[in-house]
Amino acid sequence: MDRLTRLRHQYLELTNHVLPNLATARHFPVRYNHCFQRIILDNLFGRCWYEVLERQREPAYKQLTAAHLEQAIALAHCIIDQPDSYLRSLNQNGLNWRGKV
Repeated sequence: MDRLTRLRHQYLELTNHVLPNLATARHFPVRYNHCFQRIILDNLFGRCWYEVLERQREPAYKQLTAAHLEQAIALAHCIIDQPDSYLRSLNQNGLNWRGKV
């Protein structure tokens, strides 16, 4: 398995399984995989992810470089390791960038 494939697999494991499973036990503002992916990608780019990646092309994670994936994975681990308020703050960033305050 090449590096990019391995990073994609790790990112999907975190956002599709690990984080949604934690949402049940913790006080996360979101529970679904696509919500975690939105939050991570928005904060990765510092704006709405679809201002950087193409929404209609292929899935967003397939458009990420290895460096982006490493940063996204690190962000997912921070969500796991930090208090629940950290994810709430990241979520609020994304909502602010989308004008959904």
